[in-house]
Amino acid sequence: MPDDPFDVLVVGGGALGIGHALAALRAGHRVALCERHPAPRGASVRNFGMIWPIGQVAGPDLDLALRSRQLWGDIAESAGFACRATGSLHLAYADDEMAVLREFVARTPLPGLELLGPEEVRRRQPAIVPIDLRGGLFSPHEANVDPPAAITALHAWLAAQGVAIHCGRPVRDVSPGAATLSDGSRLRADRIVICSGDDFRTLLPAAFAAADLTRCKLQMLSLGPQPPYWRLGPMLAAGLTLQHYRAFADCPRLPKLRNRLRAEHGSSLARGIHVLVSQGDDGRLIVGDSHEYGDDFAPGLDATTERLILDHLERFLRPPSHAVVHRWSGVYALRRGGETVFRAAPMPQVEVVTGVGGSGMTRSLALGEQTVERWRSGARADAPDSTNQ
Repeated sequence: MPDDPFDVLVVGGGALGIGHALAALRAGHRVALCERHPAPRGASVRNFGMIWPIGQVAGPDLDLALRSRQLWGDIAESAGFACRATGSLHLAYADDEMAVLREFVARTPLPGLELLGPEEVRRRQPAIVPIDLRGGLFSPHEANVDPPAAITALHAWLAAQGVAIHCGRPVRDVSPGAATLSDGSRLRADRIVICSGDDFRTLLPAAFAAADLTRCKLQMLSLGPQPPYWRLGPMLAAGLTLQHYRAFADCPRLPKLRNRLRAEHGSSLARGIHVLVSQGDDGRLIVGDSHEYGDDFAPGLDATTERLILDHLERFLRPPSHAVVHRWSGVYALRRGGETVFRAAPMPQVEVVTGVGGSGMTRSLALGEQTVERWRSGARADAPDSTNQ
């Protein structure tokens, strides 16, 4: 009956909320999903669209990333959006960068990685700058989606499968068994999962006040659109990225590389800049980003940050179109201590899942599966799991 309670109510319509709604649906639950905006506007539509296992630390986080990569590929065709198995290409323009890539290949459990010479790199993408190019590392494990297109398609697909989607109706209050929407209506549910991203104030602010959560603002832009005949191919990263992702942290040559990068690119590193490139469905290149941490950010975008991002891009890629067609910022939540997900149970049958940092697209679908499996196993909603260690 329409007035019967849902089994699961998910608050938040971004990638993490979608991952939970999808997993609950597949487990046979009657599901509702609430998104405060008419369509998602947060980090899930403001990112690169990179499903990026290569950046995850070996162990539970990498396992989740690889599972999410499988889930994205499985759902894309039926939901009607593109999930391109592009892989990734890390470029090296100095001997120490190439040395770290070699060390990474020797240590990672990821199979199928290829160390490439300069000529092989350029065969993969002729627009890569050849000057001082030492080589690169190709990984087949990464995939590229267009974030707004993918999120929109997944909302429509979930609705077609019977999930009750409530967009443009913010949840203003939750209690065990029910959520009150901004128009005063109530949705009843046996379980409520709050996946509200970096919003720590609208719902259950006391639960967040004691948490080790903070926020990260990033700055991004897009170039193009590129000509129809030109495709990026593998998504790209370069030297600065090696000191950003924890997957590379155990490489013996990384400390010396970090010292050199600080000496040569101190102003960029102070802004948390490392440069990644992906491609949207319409051919535009998505380029970024910077990282500013805290709980309060100045409005607007910074011209110096943009110039530094573009300067680094020009060192390794010369696409047909250099025109900046769009600029934006995004904000995501993360844990100060380095743990890679935040779980809390502020009241019975109400749980919070957030704080996934910059790997929301990469891990969210599998994190939804993990939450549903915890329900089956009887684990407490706020108990640590393997992704917290």
